[in-house]
Amino acid sequence: MIPAGRHSRQERFAPIGASGQAKIAASTAVVVGCGALGTVAAEQLARAGIGRLRLIDRDLVEPSNLQRQSLFSEADAAACRPKAEAASARLQQIAAGVIIEPLVADAQPSNVAALIAGAQVVIDGADNFPTRHLVNEACCRAGIPFAVGACVGAYGLSLTVLPGVTACLRCVQSELPAAGDGPTCDTQGIIAPAVHLVAAWQVAEALKILVGDLGAVRRELWAGDLWSNRFQRISLTKAKDPSCLVCGRQATFPLLTAGDDPAVVLCGRDAIQVRCGPVNLETLGKTLGNTVMISSEHLVRWQADGITGTCFRDGRVLVQGVSTPAAARGFCARWLG
Repeated sequence: MIPAGRHSRQERFAPIGASGQAKIAASTAVVVGCGALGTVAAEQLARAGIGRLRLIDRDLVEPSNLQRQSLFSEADAAACRPKAEAASARLQQIAAGVIIEPLVADAQPSNVAALIAGAQVVIDGADNFPTRHLVNEACCRAGIPFAVGACVGAYGLSLTVLPGVTACLRCVQSELPAAGDGPTCDTQGIIAPAVHLVAAWQVAEALKILVGDLGAVRRELWAGDLWSNRFQRISLTKAKDPSCLVCGRQATFPLLTAGDDPAVVLCGRDAIQVRCGPVNLETLGKTLGNTVMISSEHLVRWQADGITGTCFRDGRVLVQGVSTPAAARGFCARWLG
């Protein structure tokens, strides 16, 4: 039950009004990635009265997240709670009338369509280019608007993809940067104000979309540096590429048609994600014995030979303390079979 007057100030904003608020309440938004951008955007959407909010993230809360990832607590970090679950719990305290769907999952070609199904808008909270471009492809194929955002240091940028209308992310960035080529929050740092700036841009665009005011959606890439006080507005009206592999006349969706990646080096972290087979966490916790550090309904974390493994219910394992996918797979084979 939503308390009377909960969204009264938002309804008094003429471009939304009571009818727009009703549309927001009847809508579903998906946030891909519950890190810095994702948590701030999710909170704004929940407070705005979104009807259903699906949160997708593959990672755990760590102490270094707390400086900028607004929905998490020190208790979440100490317990190594999955970000999607921790964010959901906090959002239920903020806006109990919103239906929250936390999914501890990694967006891959095989599941991304299901992850975003039924959404009226998707918010980009990804921390890497491959995932961001994969979601761009899925949104373009499904016809779902995609509010893109990224930030590092004091710098952030945002653009909005309206499938069939505007340029997509691939039109703007035709090639994915090679791993390690670009700055990341882990290597260059980040300040929280940059996160809130970009998330505000993204959610403002999402609200325009949800109330049906597509004419107000900007056809520009916005970028800004809050430390140097430099800002840019780059028109995208001529950026749409007719030969684009994602939104062009003969789209092939190259990432969607590729297979899932069995091993992924996580950006800026001494960790590699390996996909293993189905796992029973209760049985695994008993099997690993005194090597276990944490055992819960969401995960089992264990340590051996200076290497830490974290196994999730969906069979993903984060291996920390190795430098190659082969070493990560070897560690998993040794302990998980």
